[in-house]
Order: sequence, then C-alpha cells, then structure tokens
Amino acid sequence: MPTILSRRHRLLHLSILFFIIPFLYSYYNEQKHMASYSVETAMFLAWERFIVKPGVMFRKAVVGFNCNVDLIVSGVRLVDSLNTTCSEHKDKESLETLTDLHQTFAHFFQRGAAAERYMSDEEQFNLLVRQAESSQRTVYHIGGNAAIMADRIAASFPSTEVYLVGPIGPRSQALLHPSVKRTNSTRIVKDELHVIMEYKQGEILDDWVAPSSSRFITSHDHFSGSTVVMEMFFRAISQFKPDLVIVSGIHLLEFQNKEMRLEKLRLVKRNLLQVNPKTPIHFEMSSFGDAVFASDVLQRVIPYVDSLGINEQELAFLAHIANGPHMEAYPVQAGTVHVHKVVEMLHWLLKTFGRDIKDPNTTKTGYRLQRIHFHCLTYHIIVTAGNEWTNSAASLAAGARLAGRLSCNVNPKAVESDLLEVRTAANFVLDKKIGKHYQFEPHSPIASWMRDDVLFVYTPVLVCRLPTKTVGVDDAVAVTSLMYSQFYRFDKNFHW
Repeated sequence: MPTILSRRHRLLHLSILFFIIPFLYSYYNEQKHMASYSVETAMFLAWERFIVKPGVMFRKAVVGFNCNVDLIVSGVRLVDSLNTTCSEHKDKESLETLTDLHQTFAHFFQRGAAAERYMSDEEQFNLLVRQAESSQRTVYHIGGNAAIMADRIAASFPSTEVYLVGPIGPRSQALLHPSVKRTNSTRIVKDELHVIMEYKQGEILDDWVAPSSSRFITSHDHFSGSTVVMEMFFRAISQFKPDLVIVSGIHLLEFQNKEMRLEKLRLVKRNLLQVNPKTPIHFEMSSFGDAVFASDVLQRVIPYVDSLGINEQELAFLAHIANGPHMEAYPVQAGTVHVHKVVEMLHWLLKTFGRDIKDPNTTKTGYRLQRIHFHCLTYHIIVTAGNEWTNSAASLAAGARLAGRLSCNVNPKAVESDLLEVRTAANFVLDKKIGKHYQFEPHSPIASWMRDDVLFVYTPVLVCRLPTKTVGVDDAVAVTSLMYSQFYRFDKNFHW
C-alpha cells in the first residue's frame, strides 16, 4: 500500500511539474515580448485590455441641435491673404471686422488654444468665405458638435439608432452618414457654414509661433440657435423615446441679444426638466467668450444634465467666472494646466453644480450632473459621483485610443504608428489634497482614485506629431467614450 501511494505522489508531483514548466516558459516569453514593445504600443494594448462594452448599450439616441458644413483651411495662409494688420493680439467676444478676426486668431494662435467666435457682420463673413475658397484648396466636412457626434454613432455603433435634429442643408445632407435619421421639418435651403482655421505646431504668424496644433472657428449662423430647431429637438425626444439624449450647440446663442438668449436658456432648462430621469442627458460644451452668458449656462443648463464633456479652455473659463479653484489659469496655454489643478476644478464643478446624493432635499432639487469627461491634448479624465455611471475605465480608454489616431488619420485599430507619441512626465501629483501621485507605466497607464464620494479615472493620451485634423476630434472622442459608459438610475428619491 505505501508503495502504491508513493508512486501516486510521484506521478502527482511530475504532473504538477509538467504543468508549471510550460506556464513559466510562456510567462517568461510574454514578459520578454512585452518588454520589447514601444511605449506607444504598450499603452495601446493596455487600453485594449480595459475596453469592454457595457452590459447594456444605448439603443436609441437623440442628438441636437447644431449642424453645419465645415470649410477647413490653413489659418495662417488665410489671415496672410486678408491684407489686415495686427499690432497686438486681443480676444474679442464677437468679431465685427476682418481685423478683429486677425487679432483674436492671433490671441489663441500664440497660446495654441482652440476657440470659436461669432462674426456679427454677415458681409464680412461672406467676404472671408470667398477669400478662403479662392486663396487655397478647401476641404468640406460635416460640422457642428451635434452632427459630428450623430455621425460618429452611426459609423461606429451600428446597433444604436441615432436621430439628429438640426438645420440640415443640401451639402450636410449628402455628407451625413446614411444611417443618421433626420427630420424634414428642420431642412434648410442653404447650409450653415463654419470656417475652420487650422494651424500646426511651429507655424509662424506675424511675430508669434504656435506652441501646438489647434484651430480657430468663426461663423455667422442663422438657424442653429433658432427657437424652432430647439423646440423640434425636444419634441423628438418625446416622440422617439431614446435612452440617451445629447445636447450641444448652446454656445451659438451667445451672440443673440441678452433677452432672447436668456429666454432660450429658460426654454432649454424647462425642457431638460421634463426629460425622464431614467434617460441620461449629455451636454457637450464649446468655447465661450461672454462671461455673463457662460455664467447663465453654468447656472441654467449644466446642473440639469447627467453628463458633461469639457476641455481645458472651457473648464478654466468656468472656474474663472464663478470663483472656482485656480481661476488664474484662464486664459489657458495649450498643455500647460497641471493635472492636479484640473482635478481641483473638476471636483469643484461636480460638487458645486452636481447632484447631492447625500441630501436630495437641498436647493439642488432637479440637479442631475454626476459625470464629467475632461479631454485635452495630452491626457483625459473621467469623474463620476454616485453609482449610476459605470464602466468608466473602459469608457476613458475607448476615447483615449481614438484621440491621436483620429488627429493623424490613422486606423483606430492599428497598433503601431510612428506618428504618435506620449507627452507625460514620469512622475507627478494627480491630487494634492489626498497626496495621490502618478507613476507612468505604459503597460498600465490608467490610474483611478476616490476623493470623498467622487471617483477619478485618469490616462495620458498618445499625441499626433503631425496632425491632419483638429476640428471634430473632441466631439468624436466624447461620444465614443459616452457610448462605452453605462447608466442606470435606480434612486427612488430622485425628484422629477
């Protein structure tokens, strides 16, 4: 009997040994293989591991309400062809002349910051368009935050029905993805046109050198901020019964008279309060120049949406006008806002204008905001409060994977690309208040931490060295990230 047992023990030991040896060999080879990856490839593969679809994808989305055609040109070449002079750079809330355009473009150009300003004089805008079309090769794309986001959903998430409400002209009708549902009631005879003045890092304008690649947008819209389009958008929500609502284009109200824009913001707030709380509302911010209007949006719109998409220029401006943390950071120079300052601003924004889940009976009745997606050139952060928004790491990774590749026009699923690079320090502070540090590890680039009842998820982003596209990237990243998020509201105490 002992002999039989000893033989069995030897066989057992041998079988374990035969299992362990191949496992260790495989593990050693995998580690050796991973060590041979470039930093960029390691980051891409790490994101791929994080990206998992939510248990329940959004099935129907209504998106509105700005839609236009983007006329994309070289900003420096266009300004040089205008024969205007610019002794100083200066930010103007509204552009009346081509000289105003030159000064404001230079203001953001020398910071490498994205911005958008309305041209109030229609004749001057038409002159700019004619000059752009005659002085260089022009490229037309679908434009407007709402249209770009609807187009991206249709192209990348075919299982989701997407309904776009916005002023759609003949050219935008042809440019939109055929799967995007649209309404005839907001068709227009002539497309809204936006001039996208792109520039590359290192380009020279007058005495200034662009520190990074970006774009400046100017327009003279007639319909995107119209009451009819806005009412049709909210009517579509009640008719289409979506499980996701995306709002954008509110910045286009900025250049209407104060009484009219305030009335339209009241209209927006009234209708947002009517949306079923089980249907999440995402609001994609855009550039503001008027502090009073931005403050109105902060008070009347942002608290009444569930999710917010925002970049560093927009976040710093809100902190600046509302006495938030690091209000001195505005105006922003591209890539110069430290992560720990952005974290402070995001925490302030969510705690001040977000829903108070601990005390639902406060003055915040009707507040919904519990998710913010921050995106800038070199890193992205998702912040959530409560437990209604989940799958945040996958959501963040999906957006980060797309950003640089879209700027470079590289296949989003291509692992290797010499056009992409990481721009992050090896070690830095993420959150000063709790002493959270970040140690860069390309095989594990995502960091997460809790502060109070708020979850932060952070990742550096691969930056395109030679971008071929700057406009629309934020919108595509934001909506991709949103589609990988999961939302479920089960709070019976939510006041509606």
